Amino acid sequence: MFTAAKRTLKFVLQYVSLNLQSAMEYRGAFLSQIIFMFLNNTMLLFFWWVLFTKIDSLNGWSLRHILLLYAAASGAFGFQAVFFAGSLSMSSIIAEGRLDFYLALPKPVLLHVLISRSFTSAWGDLAFALAVFLLSAAPTWESLLGFIALCFAGGIVMTSFGVIAHSLSFWLGYGERLADELQEALLSFSLYPEGIFSAATRIVLYTLIPAGFASYVPVKILTRFSWPHLGIMILFTVGVALLARFIFYRGLRRYESGNLVVTNS
Repeated sequence: MFTAAKRTLKFVLQYVSLNLQSAMEYRGAFLSQIIFMFLNNTMLLFFWWVLFTKIDSLNGWSLRHILLLYAAASGAFGFQAVFFAGSLSMSSIIAEGRLDFYLALPKPVLLHVLISRSFTSAWGDLAFALAVFLLSAAPTWESLLGFIALCFAGGIVMTSFGVIAHSLSFWLGYGERLADELQEALLSFSLYPEGIFSAATRIVLYTLIPAGFASYVPVKILTRFSWPHLGIMILFTVGVALLARFIFYRGLRRYESGNLVVTNS
């Protein structure tokens, strides 16, 4: 088992390296995309800065909380889009029969699909997340590593949600539009403070659209650490990842039956 895990990790790192090398072939474009995304995220924070010049807090959320919220959400999305960007476009791969390529190879199908793509601009999200965290906290090496781990966990939540949303294409056919809207909803809700939502909406944001575990819970852990919050974060991250895997491979049975295979031209 250890040998298999080592081979899988090596496989993932090779793909990450290849994706990065591919992006770096055009260094000017690579750097400009990162800088543009960094500035775009900064502009989104400008609205909150203006708001908090007029008020001290918003339903218990201060400007520091908002900064950490954006850092956590940007870091989570950055991890998803850099390392698991296949989760952002799986519907077209499924509906157009392009899973055949992955099925013909010995590597785990879902993992291979997830790591086969990477968004260059998302490195800007990761840089933004790190910069905002450093500015909004007095980090130690331990807290910095904890922040990175929380962003990675949030990225797993976003990736898993993307897999679930796009796997609907196994049953619905070409469900890319629906999956994109669901993922956009997750990201959008992750950027607004939990305190502005009603109790009913919060239930949705901790279950059906898990924005709570992409950004709210990480912010709680960063501002007021508690073992229960950390335990819930770990359990949910593992649980939603296993659920995503189950739904994908259940849908893959339909694909393998030939019901959805389209011959590529």
